[in-house]
Amino acid sequence: MDTPNSQPTPKVFSPSLFRLAGYGLLVLTAFDLGTILLPPRLMDPVWELEAIGSVIERIPVPLIAMVLIFFGETYNRAKIEKVVLKVLSWASLVFGIILLLFIPLGITNAVRIHNDNTTQIAAQFNQQVEQIAQLEQQVNQATPEQIAEFLRSQGINPNQAEGKPPKEQILARLNETKAQMQRERDREQSSRRNTLFERSIKWNLSALVAGFIFIYAWRLTGWARGSGKRKRSKAAKKVAPQPEA
Repeated sequence: MDTPNSQPTPKVFSPSLFRLAGYGLLVLTAFDLGTILLPPRLMDPVWELEAIGSVIERIPVPLIAMVLIFFGETYNRAKIEKVVLKVLSWASLVFGIILLLFIPLGITNAVRIHNDNTTQIAAQFNQQVEQIAQLEQQVNQATPEQIAEFLRSQGINPNQAEGKPPKEQILARLNETKAQMQRERDREQSSRRNTLFERSIKWNLSALVAGFIFIYAWRLTGWARGSGKRKRSKAAKKVAPQPEA
């Protein structure tokens, strides 16, 4: 029976379930990153930028995992787990530095992809322009009978078409086609550039924030590396009374 002055013994909260969930999330993240980064296609700017973006977009999961794993600090830890915590603390620093290094790599790849897109779109446009130029040359060299026959094959009556000579009709349509192609080229180039730079800015800023978070997490988990104990021991020695002579 409890005495009148006795108080119920408080139950110590066990963070084991949180830590188990953290380890599970960390392992699942490792599997996910393996599917992204393997097999590597280095020097391919598209693959490198997409891989960086995929890693950045999965950052919240390992962040939550680290919080759960380090929850409770040294309370109720096995000896082997203390070694794991020390490794994870240093891994947090390394991963944070890698995330910061993603920024110049992402910017470089975005510029390379933009240049490749511009070259590709320009090559396609020039090829189409050359085809139109060949058609214009054929029209200029064609006889009136050949031009009239061509218009009739397109379902156009050469005697009722816009009040212009048949040759001018064809050349006008070719010029309209060329102008439309140029507008489509500009729209395509602008769309690709905006999409690329928006994604690059988003991923680079996310890498900057996440990198500093992981580095700061390394600093906060100094107790896992034993640095906190050394600091506390030094502080205790300073405040310890000196023996009298």
